Amino acid sequence: MAPASPPHRWTTAEVSDVSGPAALLRNYLEQQDLRLCLRAASQRQPLRAAADVGCGYGRLTMVLSEFAADVVGFEREPDLLRQARALMPAIGFREAPSLARLPAESSAFDLAMTFTVLQHMRDAEALAVIGELKRVSTGLILLVEETDATFVDGDVATEGAGITIGRAVDTYAAWMHPWSPILSFPRRIEPNYPRPDVGSYMLFSGPGEAKPLSPRRGRGE
Repeated sequence: MAPASPPHRWTTAEVSDVSGPAALLRNYLEQQDLRLCLRAASQRQPLRAAADVGCGYGRLTMVLSEFAADVVGFEREPDLLRQARALMPAIGFREAPSLARLPAESSAFDLAMTFTVLQHMRDAEALAVIGELKRVSTGLILLVEETDATFVDGDVATEGAGITIGRAVDTYAAWMHPWSPILSFPRRIEPNYPRPDVGSYMLFSGPGEAKPLSPRRGRGE
């Protein structure tokens, strides 16, 4: 049996597949929609502490800091972690060699988030990370992931290769059980992107009664 390939190492250039004006527009739209989710989440419970799991160089971790006083970004790539710490020294960034074993206490955060992280994992790893999100969150989890179930990119057969796997919203809902979906809407990016379906925002509440939330866009959104 051939030895497994080393795990794919993510670089700054791979965090986003666009650059220049398109990247600036994408970041703007993503920040708008993340704020919409966090405002809705704040209706459910105060957000004192929040975590960005698989935060990269922190491009969206900063938005969490607008809603929570205590924000932590977890990242496994040392180069991305160094950039995040240099760019945002006021935010706590922690190295996590495995996102399925976070260096955090149980129920440490009111909200935990992944933003286009699980889509780059095979099912077993993604399920393990979801289990860890449930462990560290007191009641809210936001997943922003590829949800076109027909989309697969990369060499899925080779362990350690870089991949993107689309999974239906219903699949994530089943994986999150007994947590309940309380808000879901399509991810928006630049309008000239070649694929119209690029994922969904999915906000879940912990076990118990979960009334769906109505998102409220701010001025200009």
